[in-house]
Amino acid sequence: MLLRAASRWFLVMLLVAVTALAVIRVAAGMRERDGRVPAHLHAVVTPLGQVMVDERGPATGRTVLIVPGTAGWSGFWQEVANHLAVRGYHVVAVDLPPFGYSERDAAARYDRRSQATRLAAVVAATTRNPAMVVAHSFGGGPATELALTHSDQVARLVLIDGALGELDPKSAGGVPLLRSSLLAQPLIAATLTNPHAIGAMSRSMLARKEAAARWQETLRAPMRRPGTTAAYAAWLPSLLAADDGALSRRADALRRMQPPVRLIWGEADTVTPIAQGLRLAKLFRAPITRLPGVGHVPHIEDPVHFLSALDAAITEPVR
Repeated sequence: MLLRAASRWFLVMLLVAVTALAVIRVAAGMRERDGRVPAHLHAVVTPLGQVMVDERGPATGRTVLIVPGTAGWSGFWQEVANHLAVRGYHVVAVDLPPFGYSERDAAARYDRRSQATRLAAVVAATTRNPAMVVAHSFGGGPATELALTHSDQVARLVLIDGALGELDPKSAGGVPLLRSSLLAQPLIAATLTNPHAIGAMSRSMLARKEAAARWQETLRAPMRRPGTTAAYAAWLPSLLAADDGALSRRADALRRMQPPVRLIWGEADTVTPIAQGLRLAKLFRAPITRLPGVGHVPHIEDPVHFLSALDAAITEPVR
């Protein structure tokens, strides 16, 4: 009797869970119906599909390539881009797929080497000279890979709370179950593309929580594109992978980095704690600017001190 009752209970709970996941996934599909692309963006053709970029500032200026982190896109960096453009830089802010308005990859090639291939094509298409590469959080992996594999295209690498992950990992990592869209898509729909969750998720990364509200709508805008949840779910294994064969996951490769590196880090970052930044600074033999009381997203938490640090990181002489 007890075994039969337990079996019934398990089946009921399983049915409830499956129904909830289905409802969440359907709700995500209802939200994703706006395919319009902002007029100020334009496409760059790469070997792995079109990448949308926002170019600002004089074409003759020194090029600064901005690479956003997870769920970020060029619009999330518009104030930083404007700041640099006013100072005479030629700014190229990238929508690194599957985020923003770039073409999503049907083969889900979102590993660091593939993303570096996209970035290399963007640099080649937008400037004849090496670019100053500014990368935030998860965007730091592809940007570092670019600097290692296409060093002739990178004049300097500036990492902002860079999420390079474990170095010299002993396994590929990841969660095999999340390669199934049946699980990955409802998970993404309930979290990353859920308008009711994005505010809380953003605040969890910040030390200065109040900064999240102003940027919530900007972050959400490209998530209304058709197919967003499916695309983010296809990208999820890249987020969770410990090793995808990239050079940027090898400590020896980082020690041999040719372009000079500068680091900017929030001291109150709980996503990539300052200890990670200090380890990277030692590996790169690079200076690190620490921002007190700032979390994982310095450019929205403390724009005044962040922009000052960024200006210095871009212009200071290489020793």
